[in-house]
Amino acid sequence: MVKKLNSTDDCKLDQFPLIHDILFLILDHLDGNPFDRKSFSLVSKAFHTAESRHRQVLKPMRPKFLINIINRYPSVMRLDLSSCPMITDDSLAVISNVYMSCLRSIDLSRSSFFSHTGLSNLVLNCQFLVEIDLSSAKLMDSGALAISKASNLEKLWLESCKLITDVGIGYIADGCRKLKLIDLSWCLGVGDLGVGLIAFKCKEIRSLDLSYMEITNKCLPSILQLQHLEDLTFENCLYIDDEGLATLDQGRKSIKTLNLTNCEYVSLQGLPFLTSGAACLSHLNLTNGSVVTEDLASSLCNLPNLQSIKLNGCQVEYSGLEAICNSGILLRELSLNKCKGVTDEGLSFLVTKQKELRKLNISRCRKITEISVDNVTKTCTSLTSLKMNSCYLISKEAFTLIGERCHHLKKLDLTDTEVDDAGLMSIARCAELSILRLGICYNLGDNGLIQVGKFCQKLIELNLYSPQGKGQDLCRQSASNLRKCRQISTSLSLVLSLRISH
Repeated sequence: MVKKLNSTDDCKLDQFPLIHDILFLILDHLDGNPFDRKSFSLVSKAFHTAESRHRQVLKPMRPKFLINIINRYPSVMRLDLSSCPMITDDSLAVISNVYMSCLRSIDLSRSSFFSHTGLSNLVLNCQFLVEIDLSSAKLMDSGALAISKASNLEKLWLESCKLITDVGIGYIADGCRKLKLIDLSWCLGVGDLGVGLIAFKCKEIRSLDLSYMEITNKCLPSILQLQHLEDLTFENCLYIDDEGLATLDQGRKSIKTLNLTNCEYVSLQGLPFLTSGAACLSHLNLTNGSVVTEDLASSLCNLPNLQSIKLNGCQVEYSGLEAICNSGILLRELSLNKCKGVTDEGLSFLVTKQKELRKLNISRCRKITEISVDNVTKTCTSLTSLKMNSCYLISKEAFTLIGERCHHLKKLDLTDTEVDDAGLMSIARCAELSILRLGICYNLGDNGLIQVGKFCQKLIELNLYSPQGKGQDLCRQSASNLRKCRQISTSLSLVLSLRISH
């Protein structure tokens, strides 16, 4: 017979290994709501101890209690200190002593009070560290030298570490040979030499982010020699151009995601040199790029696995949409946010050929009307995400089609549109909705929101933003129904409570 735990002996959890395992199994199923774990730990000392030993992910929110929190949870594998910007060398010393054998990942982003000494102690004591996030930290080359001692490191984020130079990156490249991901975005002191050293010494790199760096065409050949490279980001790299791409023999076959956002000197004529041979490419981001014309076809024809294209902010001609359709690829995601030139004719033609779309963004496409909504909802019935905010020419009657035809929607953004209660009552049929954004929608009343509260039980985010002094307050009944959503967030309840009519 299992002995009952009481206040005198419930802290002796180690004496009852079976109960210990049972409590851990229960805790494995309490990850959905943080308040569930808190309630569990308040049952008894044994439950409190079990919860402390079981927790492997920790994000302290109050820095002044950091040391006490760390000592309470001795088995943490992932420590997120992004909400504690005043981490010092002493704090890192405590962390390295407590989590010496278990810590695998630490987030020190936005911290600027520790030095290379504290960082060195951390990586020397926690030898199993595989992830470090130092984004926006005041890291210098001396700090990079400390990081280089983490020989097992696989993922490193150095975003906005503007004081680090090619020398520091050289230290990291030499010591961290197992790196699979490195983010160097906004590292303004790093150039072609540093990037080349990473590419030459870290052969296991899978993900490389070089956004906003002052790199040139010189580093491209060494980057494309990486045998396992899958994700490559060149966002706002203004010194990479068609002339440099034309010198490449072929692209990297292993690349799956390519981001060329704001690369204004890379045109559709230069793109094929980078995508040539990249048969595995599945996600292509050309946001704020050149005019999209029939030239896009030459880049897409050799990309049989392409699933996602983002053309946000581009001038898109009808011939460009026609090129996408005629390329033979079947897209799962298409983003045309703020694309000038997109019309009912072009969008309607495109969706008839791309019936497998799961995510579609046509926000701020000012020329489309209810004709496009009719064709999109008629042909793309498997959509899970639809964004169409600020489409002013779409009449309120068109929004009922969304609820009638797109029953798999999980995310819907109708911000700044003419949707009314009738449209929202129809949308309430989408029982899978988890995110619904209705900000600046002045035609809405209470009836539509009441139906959303009754039938959209998986809703976790609802945006009802409106400028101060405009829009209607929620009535008590609609707010009450919205709170019945089983997974509704605390933040949503707080926003609603501020707007309930009295």
